Amino acid sequence: MSRSEAVKFSEFSDRLAAGLGKVSKRFVRDVVVGMLRSRSVKIWDIAAALDRPVRIHATHKRLSRNLARQGLADTVSHNLLGITARRVKQETPLVVHVYPLQKKYARKMEFLVGEGTLAETAYPAYRVCEVVAFDPIDGALTPVVAHLWSRNAPDYVDDSEEVLGVLKRVHEATAGRGVFFLDPDVSALMLGTKLFVTSASCGAFRFVATLSSHVELLHEGHLKFVDEISHLVERPFGVTTYKWIESAANAEVETAVVCSFGSNEVRLPTTPDKPLTLIVVDWDIPSARRTEREPVVYLSSEPSVKDREQLVGIVATEFQVSDVVRAIGLQKEAFKFSRVRVLTYDRLRVLLGLLQATIYFELAILKRRPTVKEWTRSSNELSPRIGEHPRSFLVPDEMRKVGAGSSV
Repeated sequence: MSRSEAVKFSEFSDRLAAGLGKVSKRFVRDVVVGMLRSRSVKIWDIAAALDRPVRIHATHKRLSRNLARQGLADTVSHNLLGITARRVKQETPLVVHVYPLQKKYARKMEFLVGEGTLAETAYPAYRVCEVVAFDPIDGALTPVVAHLWSRNAPDYVDDSEEVLGVLKRVHEATAGRGVFFLDPDVSALMLGTKLFVTSASCGAFRFVATLSSHVELLHEGHLKFVDEISHLVERPFGVTTYKWIESAANAEVETAVVCSFGSNEVRLPTTPDKPLTLIVVDWDIPSARRTEREPVVYLSSEPSVKDREQLVGIVATEFQVSDVVRAIGLQKEAFKFSRVRVLTYDRLRVLLGLLQATIYFELAILKRRPTVKEWTRSSNELSPRIGEHPRSFLVPDEMRKVGAGSSV
């Protein structure tokens, strides 16, 4: 680090370790430095990267001992959220996604959920809910919070409780600033949860969620499924975006995706007094043979969104959610997070919190690899084709899957 970067790091580590004792503060500082140098979350790699004038075994033992300090995970997580929340503005998109932390060869890690228990995993796994702030203009990412849990932990209730707890923490830390953009899996989980729906009806959360066709909503006083309502929504607005799409020849080709969209007011059956906005997006790939495509449908907590600029902002941000998730996942894997091997649950939570802090320092303060584009360059490269038409490669992943019979 340069001298100015070292000063910034010292200020950051002091805030991250606020409230901890002298020994724990040194531990927090050492782990973050070790992660930055080693690009790893393994304690041995971190110890080696510190290059202390003692045997690596001694440094490894010290770090392992301090990693087990009670309450360290909660303190680090609380302090980091206080730091990251300051960067969240009123309209900042906050992408929320949940993913499994799979441990293929682990058998003795505490509270590890066995293979076959989680439908979406082939190996033993934990669950992680992550919130990432995102600037749709310049693509800058800011990890806000990450929360790990196990369905075998003694305090576990259900996944929706864990996610709702994360949303409440972020909402409180940001004083209500920001808009939660729930990825499809989180949307399906939370919209079926009474506590989330009740919170949304009270205006506690501003959110945009992806809807499946079997969700029921109140539309013009009648209870209908989403696929019934979507056919009744006019789409007066349009935009053409571009995406790299795999052709029948297994080569990615820049392809135009034509979208039309509009909105209607709807309400949730459990909270009929709270107006929401249903946004319907039709899309087509003119160069592909198959033209019958299901619309993409979103639910916004904002009432009566009819203005084109507002709708374009919501749709454009939703189109970028999958890229944000992919980008932050690649950032974590740059530190080999999936290879973490600590045995206890609390130690794993501490390492996740310190990894989040390391990524935040690198992205937000050092400004290294700060944008979605730089982390998903293979699918979001600028067009090779000459022309003045504005391009946006930011469309949902489902629009990339044209099928083997397509012609691009």
